Amino acid sequence: MARIGWTAVAVLAGALTLAAAASAVSPDVAAMNLQAADVPGAKVVNQHAVKEPGYVAAHFRSFVFSTPNKGPRLIGIESETELAADPAKATADIGDAVKVFASKTQRKSIIASIAKNAQVKPKAVSIGPSRKVAGFDQGIAVTIGVAAKGRHVYESLVFVRLDRVAIQLIEVAAHPIAASVTAKYAGLMAAHIAKELSPLGVTVPTVAGTPQQGQTLTATNGTWTAPDATFTYQWQDCDSAGANCADIAGATGSTYAVTPADVGKTVHVVVKATNRFGTATAPSAASAVVT
Repeated sequence: MARIGWTAVAVLAGALTLAAAASAVSPDVAAMNLQAADVPGAKVVNQHAVKEPGYVAAHFRSFVFSTPNKGPRLIGIESETELAADPAKATADIGDAVKVFASKTQRKSIIASIAKNAQVKPKAVSIGPSRKVAGFDQGIAVTIGVAAKGRHVYESLVFVRLDRVAIQLIEVAAHPIAASVTAKYAGLMAAHIAKELSPLGVTVPTVAGTPQQGQTLTATNGTWTAPDATFTYQWQDCDSAGANCADIAGATGSTYAVTPADVGKTVHVVVKATNRFGTATAPSAASAVVT
């Protein structure tokens, strides 16, 4: 992740180039990113899928304002989300970015790089103190200022992690960028990520076993998009057509022993998948009529 900051500083000296492409994965990494509706008054000028070692998928999107907007006077916004196969990868990369900005030597190197790109003297470049961004597992925000040709350009660099998603948010503005502005856009990205990482059923649960009193039925979870989901179960009796289902009291395990009360009815299980981001349920198909 830290490498993105070095390419990002080119925005201060250069421009946001135009290109377009699309990316779609499950979870949808593009949907985790800032959306056009999140940035009123701006247009998407560049978006594309990004390939990063150790990441399942990544997506980059950048916006520019046709005229600097009121308030924060933002000129442009870039955002990138990266979905790691393992949370440890995202954790390590964000940790590296944190270490970079905590190092005086590295900060001097960054200043020198920005000054070179912006064609100014190093003393025209300033890097503010690192600050945490609320609502994330890990990460920092850093503000950079460049004085050039009688004006200032400001950039806010954000490197944060939420679960196994590493995030980069870059804001460029004509005036100092308030922490509340950065928090707004970071919060929108967090909401998109939570939506995509909450459990979503891919295949439905199933029930194995013979629907006969005295026999035991066993539920399978089906498959879900959330690998960290935990599961709970509720068995239900339904009518002979598999409709009008009602919970069976106390039947909340992954197995169910069929009782005489089930005879003449059908049985199914409702599986609930839960992770830190949300909960979803999925019912199995109804069994044959219990005998």
